[in-house]
Amino acid sequence: MSWLIWAAILPLCLVAAYFLLQRPIRLFLEDLHVDQARDTFHRQREHLEARFVTMLGRVDVAEAGRWEEARWHDEVVWARDRQTRRFLALVCVHFEPEPFEPSSAERLATAVFEYNKGRWIAEGKRLDEIRPDEAVGRNRRYEPVAIIQPNVRRVS
Repeated sequence: MSWLIWAAILPLCLVAAYFLLQRPIRLFLEDLHVDQARDTFHRQREHLEARFVTMLGRVDVAEAGRWEEARWHDEVVWARDRQTRRFLALVCVHFEPEPFEPSSAERLATAVFEYNKGRWIAEGKRLDEIRPDEAVGRNRRYEPVAIIQPNVRRVS
């Protein structure tokens, strides 16, 4: 009789443990890939920017030309898409003002790169007229990813 009780209780405990540990395990596994994804992004950045512009050119040639002439910032804001759980690299891009705009007019956008299944994807996704840090702060879809720098000891 006691083995019947254990046969009923054990599967219930396993199911409960699965539901309790599913999210922490998923978050832990996602964090394992962050460093690898960042390194890969920095190595492939020029290629990814070119691919980004190429993808824009398939939709609108004039828009691709505008992005080719733009100034890409070096800094990257790391985030995660709350819906898809994909790791993102957000890069600010500044454009020259249009011919009849005042030179003080700031024209910018954010290029969005996604890390999926061990590789970076540049589909031409962009957020117009917003900086990467503003996109993460204002847009509920993106959550910031804190990058922890390893402690560096200085030898005196």
